[in-house]
Amino acid sequence: MSTLKVNNLQDINGANNSTPEQIAQGRAKFWVTFEGDSSGTNKTINDSFNVSTVTDNGTGDFTINFTNNFSNNNYCVLGGHVGFSNGRNAFRVRPDGGMATNQLVSSVRIQVTADGSLSDATRIYVAGFGD
Repeated sequence: MSTLKVNNLQDINGANNSTPEQIAQGRAKFWVTFEGDSSGTNKTINDSFNVSTVTDNGTGDFTINFTNNFSNNNYCVLGGHVGFSNGRNAFRVRPDGGMATNQLVSSVRIQVTADGSLSDATRIYVAGFGD
């Protein structure tokens, strides 16, 4: 196996500069958009990066499984959703029971709510940043 060591990366036109540190620290380590209301245990993934599967744990409760692990479980997770008509809905990234045991290096568990109850949104978007 070969190793390429560089201080700066650019596209073929000499633009879009990135350092290896920026790539390691500042780019999403995973992102996914999936159908929260599709049938079956494994949700339909529309597009993703570094996500192997999305598991349905029950209404509004999902586990996103990573293809490549994070180096630790101190990463940041952001997300959103569409598919509720009442305008009173919220997305929350919340480890089960409020404990950090479900934000693992290999997966993260998320929940989606509408009017305070777990609900399946039509489409869910999630991304994570960290080491």
